[in-house]
Amino acid sequence: MLDAETSTEAVRPTALRPLLAYLLPATTAMYAAFNGVQQILVPAQVESFGAASKVGHLALITALAALASVVALPLGGTVSDRTRSRFGRRSPWIVVMSVLTAVLLCGMGLSTGIVVLAIMCVAVWFTANFYQGAFAAILPDRVPVARRGLAAAVIGLGTPLGIMLGVNVASRVGRVPGYVIFGLLLVVTSLALVFGAREQSSADAVAPQRSSGSDTSNSRRAFFDAFRSRDFVFAFLSRACLSLAYFTVSGYLFYSMQDYIGVDRIPGGDVAVAVSTLTTISVVTWSVVATAAGWLADRLDRRKLFVGISSVGLAMSMVVPIVCPTWAGMVVYSFLSGAFIGTYFAVDLAVMSLVLPDKANEGRDFGILAVATGLPQALASVVAGALLTMFGSYAALFVFGAVCAFAAGLVVMRIRAIR
Repeated sequence: MLDAETSTEAVRPTALRPLLAYLLPATTAMYAAFNGVQQILVPAQVESFGAASKVGHLALITALAALASVVALPLGGTVSDRTRSRFGRRSPWIVVMSVLTAVLLCGMGLSTGIVVLAIMCVAVWFTANFYQGAFAAILPDRVPVARRGLAAAVIGLGTPLGIMLGVNVASRVGRVPGYVIFGLLLVVTSLALVFGAREQSSADAVAPQRSSGSDTSNSRRAFFDAFRSRDFVFAFLSRACLSLAYFTVSGYLFYSMQDYIGVDRIPGGDVAVAVSTLTTISVVTWSVVATAAGWLADRLDRRKLFVGISSVGLAMSMVVPIVCPTWAGMVVYSFLSGAFIGTYFAVDLAVMSLVLPDKANEGRDFGILAVATGLPQALASVVAGALLTMFGSYAALFVFGAVCAFAAGLVVMRIRAIR
């Protein structure tokens, strides 16, 4: 096994700035692809294949794609943990998977039927999340603990910027150009990161011993060793609850605006533009808040408290569309949710990085924590479909989201290792 000294790459203070400078655009490109595809391109494409069955088809595709991500996220972290090359552990997979994802995105744009689209979407979500599994490990690998709040805020800023870029590009260009743009952005920013902030060679690092024969079952159990840590479990559950809240609502925002608010009550009557406008309001607020929240959380050393407050605040914001199901209500909701989700993501990565129990397998364990995002995404589509079937109203999605977000705030306060 790797020891603590060889598992984490030391980063001088002067080297941290260029690393963060390249991580920001790469994170932005990654989330632009995820959100432009998920919120605009796929729902519109699914509807074009049959409006009557759009909800069911979207739920199925989203669930299958998210299940692929559940496998790929920890796999990307685990495989990169064990990679030995002169280019480092993470960089080779970041390059390879960004290129594969770009090719598959072009295939999604050219899909002419629901079956082909579903297959391509699952493949994209696998390669993109394998990429994310290796990419996410850069934070515990290369950022000192004392600077992780700042680093998490900078990296977290890429999430709203990516969402805003993704939905605006997807809603204003054609289907095929949209997929191509997202693929190119991912490849270009990944290459810039790999060559602009070079990772240290891992060729001479001590490789972890591989299990064989009768040790195979022990090896499989060891994959989930992190769950023996109480704080790791609570961090996983908190992130899972908040992710379920977010994806249950955001995954059906296109259809919520179309069927819950109503096309005739949307300025201009364009659902795609309405979604991008609301998202822009949310992420601009998100960006402003995240910058200050990460710095303040580091200064006060109260990261857990920030996550708890933001989760409860997000729950409260989801009440707005329930009591005021209008365009104005959605604008207010977007502003409030942006502020609270911005606070959450500014600190969340730092919290996750501080509950990793095994230095030698940080990539694997960080990837498992990332499953707390991917698994709820899979469940969200099933839950949303069931709620719409049972209650016949998109208001049920907001109620469910509020309950889950509030639960996330309660759970995170149980973590003992951080304040």
